[in-house]
Amino acid sequence: MGDRHWMYHRLDDNGCFIDEFKIGVEYFLDFAFSQSNLEFCSRNRIRCPCKKCMNGEWHRRVTVQCHLTEKGFMNGYVVWLAHGEQSVRKQQRHQWGESSSAAPFAMEEPGNDPIREMVINAMSSHGIEYNMNDQGSEQPIFEEAMGYAKEFFDLLQAANTPLYEGCDEGDTVLKWMSHFMNAKALFNMSVANWDYVLKCNRRWIKPEDRDRIPNNFYSAKKMIRRFSLGYKKYDVCVNNCFLYYGEYEGKNYITCLVCGEPRYKQAHVQQNQYIPRKSLWYLPITPRLQRLYMCRKTAEHMTWHLACRGESEKIVHPAGVEAWKHFDRTYPDFAADPRNVRLGLCIDGFTPFGHTAALYSCWLVFLTVYNLPPSMCMKPESIFLSLIIQGPQSPGKNIDVMLRPLIDELKELWYHGVQTYDSFRHQHFIMRAALMWTITDFLAYGMVCGWSTHGRLSCPYCQENSKAFHLPNGRKISFFDCHRQFLPPDHPFRKNRNDFKKGHVENDAPPERLSGDDMFRQIQQLPDILFGKPSEWQVIEGFGDWHNWVKKSIFWELPYWSTNLIRHNLDVMHCEKNFFDNIFHTVMDDSLTKDNLKARMDMELYCNRRSLCIPETGTNAGKKPTATYALSKEQRKSVCQWLKNLRFPDGFASNISRCVNMQEAKVSGMKSHDCHIFMQSLLPIAFRDFLPKQVWEALTEISEFFRTLCSPTIRVIDMEIWHTKIVEAICQLERIFPPSFFDSMEHLAIHLPYEAMVGGPVQFRWMYPFERRMHGLKGSMKNRAHPEGSICENYMSEISYFISLYFEGEVDTRGDRIPRNLVGVGLFVNIGLSVFNNLGKPIGSRQQQRVLTTEERNVAMYYVLMNCAELKGWIEVFEEEECQNMTPQQIQMKRSNCLVSWFENSVLHDEFEGIDENLIGLARGPSWIVQCYKGFWVNGFRFHIASYGKNKKTMNSGVCVTGTTGTESDLDFYGLLQEVIELQYIGSRHRQIVVLFKCDWYEIPLARGIVVDRKHRLVDINPNRKLRTYEPFILASQAKQVYYTPYPSKNSIRKGWVAALKCRARSVIEMPDQPEEQHDDTELIFQDDDPPAAQPTLSDLIIYEHIQHNDGTISAINVEIEDVDYDRGIEEDDREEEEEFEDYYTSEEENIEYISESDSSD
Repeated sequence: MGDRHWMYHRLDDNGCFIDEFKIGVEYFLDFAFSQSNLEFCSRNRIRCPCKKCMNGEWHRRVTVQCHLTEKGFMNGYVVWLAHGEQSVRKQQRHQWGESSSAAPFAMEEPGNDPIREMVINAMSSHGIEYNMNDQGSEQPIFEEAMGYAKEFFDLLQAANTPLYEGCDEGDTVLKWMSHFMNAKALFNMSVANWDYVLKCNRRWIKPEDRDRIPNNFYSAKKMIRRFSLGYKKYDVCVNNCFLYYGEYEGKNYITCLVCGEPRYKQAHVQQNQYIPRKSLWYLPITPRLQRLYMCRKTAEHMTWHLACRGESEKIVHPAGVEAWKHFDRTYPDFAADPRNVRLGLCIDGFTPFGHTAALYSCWLVFLTVYNLPPSMCMKPESIFLSLIIQGPQSPGKNIDVMLRPLIDELKELWYHGVQTYDSFRHQHFIMRAALMWTITDFLAYGMVCGWSTHGRLSCPYCQENSKAFHLPNGRKISFFDCHRQFLPPDHPFRKNRNDFKKGHVENDAPPERLSGDDMFRQIQQLPDILFGKPSEWQVIEGFGDWHNWVKKSIFWELPYWSTNLIRHNLDVMHCEKNFFDNIFHTVMDDSLTKDNLKARMDMELYCNRRSLCIPETGTNAGKKPTATYALSKEQRKSVCQWLKNLRFPDGFASNISRCVNMQEAKVSGMKSHDCHIFMQSLLPIAFRDFLPKQVWEALTEISEFFRTLCSPTIRVIDMEIWHTKIVEAICQLERIFPPSFFDSMEHLAIHLPYEAMVGGPVQFRWMYPFERRMHGLKGSMKNRAHPEGSICENYMSEISYFISLYFEGEVDTRGDRIPRNLVGVGLFVNIGLSVFNNLGKPIGSRQQQRVLTTEERNVAMYYVLMNCAELKGWIEVFEEEECQNMTPQQIQMKRSNCLVSWFENSVLHDEFEGIDENLIGLARGPSWIVQCYKGFWVNGFRFHIASYGKNKKTMNSGVCVTGTTGTESDLDFYGLLQEVIELQYIGSRHRQIVVLFKCDWYEIPLARGIVVDRKHRLVDINPNRKLRTYEPFILASQAKQVYYTPYPSKNSIRKGWVAALKCRARSVIEMPDQPEEQHDDTELIFQDDDPPAAQPTLSDLIIYEHIQHNDGTISAINVEIEDVDYDRGIEEDDREEEEEFEDYYTSEEENIEYISESDSSD
């Protein structure tokens, strides 16, 4: 894009207009008024892009010029989309050429060839700088290898060589080959497949031009291999005890210096072929970080984190939490330049051949960049593969040997940095980098930090103060009754002798959390150990008794490591999954239950629960008694049948019904995300009618904890509250479940709120994005004999993403693909009034037409007027003229009856001067004929009308919208989508469209059709009770998705009722202190929205029923929730009610006037 800095530099130091700004404004006006398309220039008027009008108002040239000189251009409007620039972009480039004086104000700089720019940036990563000489010609400046110079010129030649004679301008050999290589990465094509497609394409080119194109994949890869940043391969001892790195890299070291094992395969050495027995693939991080700044499209976002350093209550990024701020205070020189990079490191292993093949463990190390915004930070393109550790065994604690090259590079980036060119700011600077923390599962946690995660002292926070103990019968470690010490000193649970360990009173204070400096002092006292085979018999004195250290972690070599508030993250993904597995299988009482015979024997030793002890005599001798927390066989079948019939919205979850075995009444094979969904959304509903209230509330509290913890937007005050509440919740579970239930996963949950307070949202610190990254790399493996080398050689994604940055809109990659259910964003947009901006897209090409009824048209017109932001002033004028001395209820009624006709008369009869033509079309009303669609994409959701989606596997018809009933707080309205209607306003020069959802709404929570349990965030709806007023329409842009599920119990009081569960758009992130929403194409894990700040429904669980009487008064009848009869049908209610429900439920200042029926029988 051309440099348009003149748009935001109006005045000089003396307050006078800059000449460049004057010339630029004249050029803009000439360009805008030269458009022939009426959408951009109509009746000698254009949209004014000043800071006040913001393209919302149409003015003549003189007025626009005055606005721009007085107020300046609106922020960020460097691309003149609303004035036709995008449509003439190619024509301008062709007309201006390289010598045109108009070029400084063009869409792109003259002669700015994206292919040439891509080549220059790619070669800059290999030590070649590119400059202009005195004569203005281009010259490379390279310091070392002349071989790179030849490759550089070859790439430039390919960038300038046309694909064939007579092809379109810009279609070069390099561009064509870049598209082909991107296709291989995008579709994971094999080499044979790629060669065949290339061969087919070559046949359509003239024989004399075929030599310009590579004839196979090998030749093509040689051409563009410099777009890749390469890797280094090091030999490793077969026992993982020595890395042939640095001074030991030469071939003269043929045996391990630690264990003496040969370095090479002996059979090949005799043939002068030095093939190592084991290797390590290292992909340096420095050139990859430099490339982020060398490309302008990514360099712009590398300082985004500055926006999150305020004191916003909501946190969406690690830059807004204490760990980041503490690092800035500790190292102000590092924080002084926001371009310095913050990194996170992930280590995990996987089986490349599948679980059914021979055991083989390959380990990968990733680095992710936290400077980027949430929409880019955890995308696969921002997660860099750094190390590939060869199998077949896990490296275990010897992983420090493999991490040596990475740690040395991180130390170099910290101490000295590297000179980097910032293409966005056109500056050279010294880029430094720091590692914030590591992300691993709990097994790899011990490998990385050096504290073993096995045994009684497995908790890295409690360490030697852990109160875990060994179960003699179950022969496992239990953390039962280890959590009362975290409660406040006066908590009644501390003195409870019966519900926890029998006869035990807890008087100890919680263990102190060690600082990084304290832990570093511990590390310094540990002896050095030898890695590899000799380490098998090296045990540090006191291991398992007063410490669990197995080594000095290599990360302590980083000079800043001891000052980090969080060094190693507990993985919420695995904690949640293991916690859920224990709960679900124990409640379902299947073969994986934690409540077996040995568990009951241990419980008899430690707990005072005689009713659950195994009887020694009688008919049930040797059998465990049925516990209150275990379901019967019939109840298990009901839960399985409920899961079998469960329908989720599109993109919400996988098909859990495939995990259900109805014959055995069991559920198995659920993945981590299935457990995630069940734990946070389905657990309270599945067991609500089957478990005692005490058990159900304890499990629901755990569900609520993980739902709050995993929210994409967190608040520190919420985490502080849950820091105490989660301890109480786990203590409640200790009163219910046996000691064998409580392993390390249940215990680690009490430390998760602290990490969220200090480290930020878990989406940046859990394993989900890295697991998906490994899945993609596993799919790229083609050579099963050498999986690690195959993954490294096929690491084409970084080339694909790099190419896509220079061919935006031309090259499709996984990084720039439109996220799921956001395919309609921007494809169904009108420019004009805000009500006409429909950010969405209809589903399906087929559409039906029908004619609106008079009532439908009037209600739709009224709703559109009331939701048009530009009509706020008109509505105020209407109320001043027509609603003098009226009550709020009367004003509401007057608006609904008269606003449409008043607005039509006022606009069409020219009572006001200078009326916008869009308002004229709005006043004339929509066409009687409307288009109807079967679905609509909007707000990141996929909506289906009820008739279309009733037989589908997904449930996409539930709609929720926040509305008002006259109270101070808004209410959530729930309903089913019946129609998607497209209204067409044709009164102006352009056809304007409004998309409405016509829904059947259920009664609001103030009535008896909805019961809201705020304590547990549950909403129950009686689908037989509908809203009595005729208000079916909402704007499509206002809709949020919700899905309904019945309860599994067939005999509960909630029979016929459904639970309403809200969904969050998986690709939309709410940014702090910004009204706009940022679309994120990262495949985030689903989370519910935060609960509304206030609901006029009951913390005390009261249902209010409002009745309008003949004199206009409203009576409210309160009903205790225990007295609510879920079985009452709407017909019985109709017979009992002698009055109609009021059209608009209102209450002033949350005070409801209670009037008896006798007093109101006017």
